[in-house]
Amino acid sequence: MLKRKTYDVSRAGGIFAALIALVGSAAEAREPGVPPSVPPGSTIGIPIAANPPPGFYLSSLNNYNNLELKDNNGDDVGVGLDVASTALHLMWVPGINLLGGDFRAHIVQPFLHVDQSSSFGPISSGTEFDLGNTQISPVGVSWAIAPGQSVAADLVFVAPTGKWTAADPVNTGANFWTFAPSLSYTYFTDDWNASVQLQYFTNTENKSNNYKSGDEILANFTALKDIGGFKIGPVGYYRKQVSSDTNSGTAFGGTISGKAEQLGLGLGLSTRVGPVGVVGRLTHDVKAKNAAAGTSFAVSFIIPMGKK
Repeated sequence: MLKRKTYDVSRAGGIFAALIALVGSAAEAREPGVPPSVPPGSTIGIPIAANPPPGFYLSSLNNYNNLELKDNNGDDVGVGLDVASTALHLMWVPGINLLGGDFRAHIVQPFLHVDQSSSFGPISSGTEFDLGNTQISPVGVSWAIAPGQSVAADLVFVAPTGKWTAADPVNTGANFWTFAPSLSYTYFTDDWNASVQLQYFTNTENKSNNYKSGDEILANFTALKDIGGFKIGPVGYYRKQVSSDTNSGTAFGGTISGKAEQLGLGLGLSTRVGPVGVVGRLTHDVKAKNAAAGTSFAVSFIIPMGKK
């Protein structure tokens, strides 16, 4: 029987491919060569639990990441990643009451350009531009619990629609499904946007290589206060892999990746330009292991598309 081992990125040998970012600021230790299902920080600056008025909303999240692959001790291994991405997000709020709250649904399609450079011999350099995996939330509910306060629950599925090839050092998608329910809270007034989102990720097995990435938790934080028509303040995220990967095949020599942990902090800013909402953030990973970590800059545009 094949014995499975856990290894650090720095001792991966010739079987470890680089981890890449999706539309957020870092990747985590999961199946080598695939991005995170939903990136950390993607909902920063947004009053995530509060529904807008009924209608359709189109958002564009544009992101640039400058990253370095970290080992189990948080040290660089000699692999750099420049990731530019755009994620198109369509949200539908029909004004339907469900379970005492306000129904919503959305879909997100990311597009990525990844430039990977490596001075670490076992990992190859490469460039890739392609689709990422599609995020689908068919059911979500937002409850107004007090003036200016909302809580929400959303079902999220991540479909394996992105580019994945076992032999490539860089991929923009993953060859498995992810189930990622989330809970969120928002305090939103003229002066404040204070929001937190908690999300749990469970992955299916990659049937092409019998590798299964472990479960993860993600928390995104926002605390923005109005100053002269701009909301500005601290933002951040925390991501942790809570269960080990499993490898029931011979891919990657039968080994598994080490668990990742990641903390990012930064500054967020939001405003309105006519009917368009604009959200920006600058974050940096202050703690990371078994992850591609560094600095991320993102700008989102939220455009009302019409009434329901």
